[in-house]
Amino acid sequence: MKRRSQVDSLDQEIRDHIEAETQDNLIRGMTHDEARRAAFCKFGNISRIREDTYTVWHVIWLEQLLQDIRYGARTFRRNPGFAAVIFFTLAIAIGMNTAVLGVVEAVLFRPLPYPSAARLVWLASYDVDYESDHDNLVNRADYSTWKDQSHSNESTAAYGNQDLALMYKGQPSQERVVSVTGDFWNLAGAQAALGRLFPEGEPHAIVLSHELFERRFDGDPHVLGQTVSINGYPFTVTGVLSKTFEFLFPQQYSRAGEQKIDAYIAFPKPVMWLPMRDSSSWQALVRELGPMPDYVCVVARLRPGVSLANARSEMGSIRRRIVQGHDAYEHQFDNFQRWRMTMLQEKLAGGARRALMVLLAAVGFVLLIASANIANLLLARATIRRREIAIRAAMGAGRTRIIRQFLAEGILLALVGGAAGLILARAAIVVMIRELPHALPRLAQTSLDVPVLLLAVALACLTGILFGLPPAVSLWHNNLPETLKDSNLTSTGSSTHIRTREILITIELALAVVLLTGAGLMVKGFRRMTAAPSGFDPSSILTLSVSLAGANYDSWPAQQAYIQTLLTRLLAFPGVEAAGIDSYTLHTNVKVEGLSPRSAAASLVGIRAVSAGYLRAMGVALLPQYGAGHWPTDRQMLDDVLVNESFARSLSLKGESVVGRHISGSFVTGTIIGVVADFKYSQLDSEPLPEIYASYELAPVATPMSMDVFVRTSENTKPDAHSIERIVANIDPTQPVYHVRTLEQALSGSVAPRRFNLFLLGTFAGTALLLAIIGIYGVMAYSVALRTQEIGVRMALGASRTQILAIVIVKGVALTTAGITLGIVAALGLTRLMAGLLYDVKASDPATFVSVALLLVVTALLACLQPALRAALIDPMIALRHE
Repeated sequence: MKRRSQVDSLDQEIRDHIEAETQDNLIRGMTHDEARRAAFCKFGNISRIREDTYTVWHVIWLEQLLQDIRYGARTFRRNPGFAAVIFFTLAIAIGMNTAVLGVVEAVLFRPLPYPSAARLVWLASYDVDYESDHDNLVNRADYSTWKDQSHSNESTAAYGNQDLALMYKGQPSQERVVSVTGDFWNLAGAQAALGRLFPEGEPHAIVLSHELFERRFDGDPHVLGQTVSINGYPFTVTGVLSKTFEFLFPQQYSRAGEQKIDAYIAFPKPVMWLPMRDSSSWQALVRELGPMPDYVCVVARLRPGVSLANARSEMGSIRRRIVQGHDAYEHQFDNFQRWRMTMLQEKLAGGARRALMVLLAAVGFVLLIASANIANLLLARATIRRREIAIRAAMGAGRTRIIRQFLAEGILLALVGGAAGLILARAAIVVMIRELPHALPRLAQTSLDVPVLLLAVALACLTGILFGLPPAVSLWHNNLPETLKDSNLTSTGSSTHIRTREILITIELALAVVLLTGAGLMVKGFRRMTAAPSGFDPSSILTLSVSLAGANYDSWPAQQAYIQTLLTRLLAFPGVEAAGIDSYTLHTNVKVEGLSPRSAAASLVGIRAVSAGYLRAMGVALLPQYGAGHWPTDRQMLDDVLVNESFARSLSLKGESVVGRHISGSFVTGTIIGVVADFKYSQLDSEPLPEIYASYELAPVATPMSMDVFVRTSENTKPDAHSIERIVANIDPTQPVYHVRTLEQALSGSVAPRRFNLFLLGTFAGTALLLAIIGIYGVMAYSVALRTQEIGVRMALGASRTQILAIVIVKGVALTTAGITLGIVAALGLTRLMAGLLYDVKASDPATFVSVALLLVVTALLACLQPALRAALIDPMIALRHE
């Protein structure tokens, strides 16, 4: 009421002032109309004075902002098609950005759910020459020394994971079990939902994860105190972890993180100081105390105020003292071993950081392209609104107010589109977690939490300003009298917008080139990665795993009897062409007859303990160019070996045959009787290493004995996983059968991170291409509409329809060429940043750049074709009358 009273009072004062001035003019002899007009001229712009007065009384900008938003909403309701195109474009762009921001926040920046997570560090040793990135294995004695001598650490813990057989109520299952020691429970902040957590070193005690408790024990609280069998050894259930506890620490061995931790047991204290070379004592302790990993992973929590640099310095001092205490046998390994310490969160992010930064940049490019497209639409719309804006300015609206109107409309569009984008982002996150849960560490924790939502809102507002500003600036220098007098609403002034729109399209195309080139490089690398040698068909090979554990399999005769029964029954199954096992791999140096050690092998060689049918089950071929070879029987493999092509090439023989040479190393002594093609059996994105295939009967006896079984079916027979799993399980029901799947599925899972990157980058690139083509079409169509009268004149002067068609297409090609040229220059620099994500492809691969350029030229021509045809079919008489 007070505000209304003030407004009424102000209006009354204005009327009184004008009336008084009118009376004075009448006294001076003017007519009534002249007196009235002179009074208004003298008083000035009433709307401007009213707004200036309101500013004194109120925060006028807020009221005007609300007015602008309401006005913009009414405008968009009158143009639903125009608004829908913008909303849809924004929903896709902002949805993609929000989804990627959610992943980046969860993987790289969200604190770990552990006490004082910012002070958790990862300590590890690694071999400088072999798999230096794999630093998940630490000598137990080294860990014990670190724990005792370090003053920088507040808490230190070690653990190691194994896949072990759990027997409960006569039913076996293979579970992932972690052996823990030190301050693990305290460091991880673990709490028991039922029972208690065992103290350090308590023998034969087991704590269940909540998921295993519900899955295998049906959530029965009476399981506490009961005994279960782990690899044939009795363990008493002491507790169940809370449902919210997550084991997020790095696991041992490649691809170990694909499986969650199911249970926890204690590392026996007697083994922690046992020398690694004392294998006999180790095996004796394993037989007495139960299963335990050979090596450990180490995590620690720094004391408050201790920096990572200081902790690293102390770690170096401890290492030097350990090395000084080594004997001659241990010293031969010291030159090849290094230690490292890093923040745990950084370790968990690992190689995902670079990939996520590339994806974040890519999805940012998509948003820029979408903003440029929308700016183009709004520029076209601004041309139509020139007279409206001129009238508003003539009535007193300042240029700042006009710009605020455009910005308010842009932010309104961005917020509504962003709201739809959040829905798309949520759906995208659900799909990513369901389809590729192990593609990135902590991907399953991705959610649209408060930080991500705030970033999404800020991104939407920034986007609204980004595409709302160009049309507002384009009207800044409008000549109001000329605009009000101009009867042609499209010809005057609109032509000046064409240059701006063409610049935006050129930028769009350049960004699209960068994205398409990155996606093309990844596609090419992925195709090379998944290429298989002749005869190797992973889809027809079934693989499963068995681990022979317990007292019944602690001797070689029992293990051999099981394997023989296994292979015999599998080969008797209808449709099975070949079957074999792979049980053991040792990396070592070997000697080849007639060659010096230096020329025998340039690096470590893998000796794989397999059955004679293993390579035939894989379907790989013998290579005659290295010498006539043949497939051995199991008996012959006790004296002979096969090697792969990488091993044969590493010998650097010039025309000499590899077959027939004697070879020796570790547990292998025999004659090479054949060379097989390289193939990938576990990791698609790793290059085949030199390998020797020897009999599993020669390998050292291991307890438990783990093996992977491979079964190849005939070409027309689909692998019957359920039946084959049942055959293996019936040999000994106490031994679980696990990881039953085709080799194609196993290999596919090995490159989940690369598939995740390829899928997202490909999606972004495809979206960018679509938006860029829509942008080209819009600019060309708008240009044709703007030049209708010019085209009519050209045709009236004799220009043919073919010439008109060429004029439009040449313009489109010129824009495309400029965008492609700029994009290639940018791509040459930016794609180098993703070199670590590529496989067997250079970041400057010319074939990919040429293919992307040709793709854009063809699609741009198609986008220009319809506007060009429309221009060529214009009736000259209608065009000449066009306004």
